[in-house]
Amino acid sequence: MRQHAHPFSSHPISSAWVASSNTALAPTTPIPPSALCRAYSSSASSVKAAEPPASPVFAVAGVTEATPADDDPHSCMTPKAVVELLDRYIIGQDDAKRAVAVAYRNRWRRKRVPASIRDDIVPKNILLIGPTGCGKTEIARRLAKLANSPFVKVEATKFTEVGYHGRDVDTIIRDLLEAAIGLVRQRLRRQHEAALRAVVEERLLRALHSQEQLGAAGQPAVVEALREKLRKGELEDVYIEVDLTPPPGARGGGGAGGPGIIDLGGFGMGSPQTPVVINLTNLGGKKDVRTLKVREARPLLEDLEAERMFPPEQLIKEAIAATEQDGIVFIDEIDKIVSGGRGPGSWRSGDPSSEGVQRDLLPIIEGSVVSTKHGNVSTDHILFICAGAFHSVKPSDLMAELQGRLPIRVELRPLSRADFLRILTEPEYNLIRQQKVLLSSEGVDLEFSPGALDEVTRVAEELNRSLDNIGARRLHAVLERVVEEISFDAPELVARAREQAGAEGQQAQAGTAAGAGTTPVAEAQSSAAAVSSGGTAEGAQQAGAAGSGAGPDSPAAAPGRVKVVIDRAHVERTLSALLQKQDLTRYIL
Repeated sequence: MRQHAHPFSSHPISSAWVASSNTALAPTTPIPPSALCRAYSSSASSVKAAEPPASPVFAVAGVTEATPADDDPHSCMTPKAVVELLDRYIIGQDDAKRAVAVAYRNRWRRKRVPASIRDDIVPKNILLIGPTGCGKTEIARRLAKLANSPFVKVEATKFTEVGYHGRDVDTIIRDLLEAAIGLVRQRLRRQHEAALRAVVEERLLRALHSQEQLGAAGQPAVVEALREKLRKGELEDVYIEVDLTPPPGARGGGGAGGPGIIDLGGFGMGSPQTPVVINLTNLGGKKDVRTLKVREARPLLEDLEAERMFPPEQLIKEAIAATEQDGIVFIDEIDKIVSGGRGPGSWRSGDPSSEGVQRDLLPIIEGSVVSTKHGNVSTDHILFICAGAFHSVKPSDLMAELQGRLPIRVELRPLSRADFLRILTEPEYNLIRQQKVLLSSEGVDLEFSPGALDEVTRVAEELNRSLDNIGARRLHAVLERVVEEISFDAPELVARAREQAGAEGQQAQAGTAAGAGTTPVAEAQSSAAAVSSGGTAEGAQQAGAAGSGAGPDSPAAAPGRVKVVIDRAHVERTLSALLQKQDLTRYIL
């Protein structure tokens, strides 16, 4: 049941959440605030949010005139810093990065203004316009990780108008709240990890040693001996009997909507009324006693003790506050619910997934109260980022009311061949690095010559021009075809290299290796290069020459490993046949 709220009174949230802003939901290991302030200009592998100063876990307090602490790590995350961080993962699209960076900074600014005006400052929702594969989704996803905020990505075409069978738009907010619950739970478990492990360790010790024996003489020595073995991992396969009965009001092991939870809200038709949730776990007061190995019981006990340490009602209160103040919703393919166009990409007028969905989105984006099984959630301060290609329709074909709720419009440009080359090499976890890491796990040191990269980008650009333009996603298809043969033959290449290395080692021990003309590594490299360059001796020499000029970043393969150099000739040989058969290319690339 949705209700409008103008104005919506501030939801009471914990003092820890107010002081820490977005940092309370960091999904990664926390680092000191000073380190986060330097993160955007350092070479750190990822940005991790800092935890707030020590404070009661659930000291509930209303929002006051007080501003956040001066050591708030997000004070260093200026729009320029956010753009520089996004540059590490996304190539180009500077206008879109600037828009989301300002929106992110405005959230931090809002928390520092007096409470009398705070509720009147609403986020400026964004409409990203650009072809598929140009970075719209990635920008929103990286922003959510950077902000450590509840985030959901939905497709507008998956929803139907209220009154029709299917999902209604209110489920967006319910999914966002579930994401917030998971993030808050992770944060609290990190904050109290030491205490949680200590409690679980004591429970495991009690299970390993009966109460009667613990009361006997020499108890401390026995317990300490068990504790030492437990910490060393010597008792992981010992079977113990543990009581896994959940505390009253807990999730029952299944989380929201998990086993034993029945949600009767809505019955799958239209807009649900007040949800009815029936918890059937532990019905009748029976205990859940199981016999498990120590390694199997530990994670279950950690989950159970976490439920005891963090009361569900207080955890939900934290999660609702996080959703309302820091939630981010990314609605993709919003152009597909526009009926103003007549092209194949637009929906027919009267379609339940068309303008009716636009009307249902209006109150949520503008600000309303959505009823969930955990409580009411206000959408007044949730940031909405909508995106669409708008090939067959124009942004002006959106309902006028919806256009007004997306005041910031950013047009993303199509990617060029130069952008493709940067995408392959510059981002922190670029596609080339991913392929190298995957094959390195099997003993193959993969290298790409500059000519190979140039040919990959040329083919990707040509395919986007002659077929459907899918942007950077074309690089995935092309690159997979290029490395397919090497990836398939990798185990045999490595096995052959190790056999040769073993044989040469035996010859060296016997004193017969003095006249050997080549080393096992050189032979393995030559064989692998031949595979990557067409399987000929001439191709092996070309690949070896390409690899020799790669510099210090491309050292010779270690004994027992194979170095494979992919050059332009290999790329041309792999893709030439497909490029000549356009009908086949349409399905494969």
